[in-house]
Amino acid sequence: MLIASLYVIYLDFKITAAFEGKIWSLPSHVYARPLELFVDKPLSASQLEHELKLTGYRQVEQIPTRPGEYRQWKNQHFELITRPFQFWDGEQKSQALRIDLAGEKIYGIYELYTRKEMPLVRLEPARIAGIYPAKAQDRQLLKLEEVPEYLVLALLAVEDRRFYQHWGIDPRSIGRALLANISAGGTVQGGSTLTQQLVKNLFLSSERKLSRKLNEAIMALLLEMHYDKALILETYLNEVYLGQDGANAIHGFALASHYYFDKPLQKLSKDQIALLVGLVKGASWYDPRRNPERALQRRNQVLASMLEQNVINAAQLARYQQKPLGIAPKSYSSGNRYPAFIDLVKRQLRKDYDDEDLQSSGLRIFTTLDPVAQRAAEKSVIKVIPQLERYSASADALQTAVIVASAENGEVQALIGDRNPRFPGFNRSLDAVRQVGSLIKPAIYLAALQQPGKYHLASKLDDSPLHLKASDGKVWSPQNYDKKFTGDILLYQALLQSRNIPTVRLGLDVGLADIVRTLKNLGVVKDVPPYPSMTLGAFNLSPLDVAEMYQTLAAKGFHSPLRAIRAVLGPEGRPLNRYPLQLEQSINPDAVYLLNSVLHQVTQAGTASALKNNLNTAVAGKTGTTDDLRDSWFAGFSEDRVTVVWVGRDDNQNTGLTGSTGALKVWTDLMNRLPLENIQLTPPEGVRKHWIDSETGGISEKGCAGTVELAFLPNTVSLPRAECKSRNILDALKDLFD
Repeated sequence: MLIASLYVIYLDFKITAAFEGKIWSLPSHVYARPLELFVDKPLSASQLEHELKLTGYRQVEQIPTRPGEYRQWKNQHFELITRPFQFWDGEQKSQALRIDLAGEKIYGIYELYTRKEMPLVRLEPARIAGIYPAKAQDRQLLKLEEVPEYLVLALLAVEDRRFYQHWGIDPRSIGRALLANISAGGTVQGGSTLTQQLVKNLFLSSERKLSRKLNEAIMALLLEMHYDKALILETYLNEVYLGQDGANAIHGFALASHYYFDKPLQKLSKDQIALLVGLVKGASWYDPRRNPERALQRRNQVLASMLEQNVINAAQLARYQQKPLGIAPKSYSSGNRYPAFIDLVKRQLRKDYDDEDLQSSGLRIFTTLDPVAQRAAEKSVIKVIPQLERYSASADALQTAVIVASAENGEVQALIGDRNPRFPGFNRSLDAVRQVGSLIKPAIYLAALQQPGKYHLASKLDDSPLHLKASDGKVWSPQNYDKKFTGDILLYQALLQSRNIPTVRLGLDVGLADIVRTLKNLGVVKDVPPYPSMTLGAFNLSPLDVAEMYQTLAAKGFHSPLRAIRAVLGPEGRPLNRYPLQLEQSINPDAVYLLNSVLHQVTQAGTASALKNNLNTAVAGKTGTTDDLRDSWFAGFSEDRVTVVWVGRDDNQNTGLTGSTGALKVWTDLMNRLPLENIQLTPPEGVRKHWIDSETGGISEKGCAGTVELAFLPNTVSLPRAECKSRNILDALKDLFD
């Protein structure tokens, strides 16, 4: 007797501990950035359609009448009704809209019924992932007062008609079920109350043992002793298993309503409610998508029970039983479609939350992911990497990493960590630390250009054989890629042609400590060894590190740490954390302007000159190739986006690819898929431009042979004069008439 009493006390403690603590582990839901629409925004019809489908909108043939519906006609015109949505800055109500496109831009946005112009519209973001507890259960909690009354009546009519009369177990139901099962010669009816079902779901297994049924009965009585019927019913409505979305279990009527009908529970009709109630008996067996005939039969049985309990009348029964199931097309799964990006999100979240919070606190995480950019990156990788393998020695061995970010504020818009963008394994964008090769060179030249009293774009550099003796007696003799030497070369030419020897000499003259400091100011947080070989990129960074560096150049010297999160809300919509823009002027913008003017020329006449004929947008960037062709890089930027691509092999073997024959091809294909803004190279106040003789570095005149126009900072060292060798006849005539 004592042992039995102690055991009941143990069960009682187990129940009260759960109900007075946190009953469920609520998953965190992760959202992409919301799509903001305004006139002249670059957006194609296919991109808008993809965004709507990703967000779960349903296409209809007639004018949409319900939130979450859209109609597309004549390809360029969209009519849609947005869903109400809780953003981090407040609730947004549903809106009926018409969006007109012209070519690749938005031509007009109007209220659907009044034709009133709308200056700015924000669509609700797509749910792109969930951070689930170990059991991968998904649910949306609701209060009992939010539940339609006819759902409660239908549920009790089918599952527990004497719910408000019994104390957790119902002898009448048990006896009735026993007689029915004996008569049928098998189990055709259960006698469990809702309270018993709840106890089994929360605390017990589904094994068919007498001991389990005894525990279930005792715990049901204890549960009813401690808590009122309303709390028990509310808990049941949130706990009951109602389906499976891939690896994630659907629990509760609130989430099931969205999963099967794509609308809130309060908007369901009685026949739809009957279907959900019918799933309680066996969500897999009666799955309306896989077994529609079986589900239809079960729904009609529930409707008949609702008639018996006067929840509906005979006329309603006849009408409802004739209706189709009305299941919504299954939208994109909320499973993790973007594993590399979500990996970055999790890492940044861990600065403020531990793993248990992420998996169980029901957070709503708003990220910076741009589905348009991510889709473009995925298509480019899938298309170009196999093409590169045909021309390299790396059949089925090439890997890649891609990062696209906002040039202005450092928001990560797309991220890929594997040639298979959906592969959830090793994330090369974050974890592949590889030699960066010539990608480092802009930092060397930037460090020099910040000393205008000593260096400028026309400074002469020495491109002749170099031999450096280390402290251990070994001699380092770096080579240019073409194994040749040019003698004297102007600074801008050395960067344009990516010459190694003059870069090393410049780096040693500037000072390795200054270069390391410049890298830190550009956003590189990893320690870089101050050895002479670092001037040629003989150290390791991840693609994310490289993107940090080039984002500062793209932002004209203003650094913003790359971020993947905008805001985090609690389960009730309460703002928890905002991730504001952190902007710091870390580099002299005048020096960055000089550097970027050369990096733009790299894409016109330098190592990335293939872009001149293959991209219609003015951009800047730098190729990178490491020893033995192990790593192929390209980092580049337009006015609004900065993108880094790495191509290589996991075994660090030769790829047969340079930066221009490998990564640049992925980069070009990707940029051609995205709307881009031409890079703006507006000279800062005080910057002067001169025509420079490209051989001597002296000031010449416009139209003279071999001259180039270069920019100089106000306090640049005085420049020598150069003789005008010969003039272009057209320029001479133009000057004459001017």
